[in-house]
Amino acid sequence: MERFVIRLNDLKFYSRIGVMDQERAVGNEFTVDVEIRYPAEQFRPEDLSTTVSYADVYDMVARRMKQSWMLLESVAKVVSDDLHQRYPRIENLAVTIKKTSVPVRNMDGTASITLLS
Repeated sequence: MERFVIRLNDLKFYSRIGVMDQERAVGNEFTVDVEIRYPAEQFRPEDLSTTVSYADVYDMVARRMKQSWMLLESVAKVVSDDLHQRYPRIENLAVTIKKTSVPVRNMDGTASITLLS
């Protein structure tokens, strides 16, 4: 079976996500990747209703990234739920959220989570 794969990579956000009060007060930089797989069998050329709009996907991610959260997992879960609800044709979805500056002593790197649904 043929499938389409839509990827939005390295979406950049400044968000208030973190367990520490300081993270939610000051915010941090994040990147988000979204990969969506859906069947091509119902696709009709030039018919927008048979595809997934990456502009809408971006807007849905951006709306959730504007909110204050404690956990990256929470954001990934609501983004996943939003996308599955808006686009029931999605078969597989991966949402990765990466914190680019981690407030862990002596840690030089990033931290990320990925939700597969």
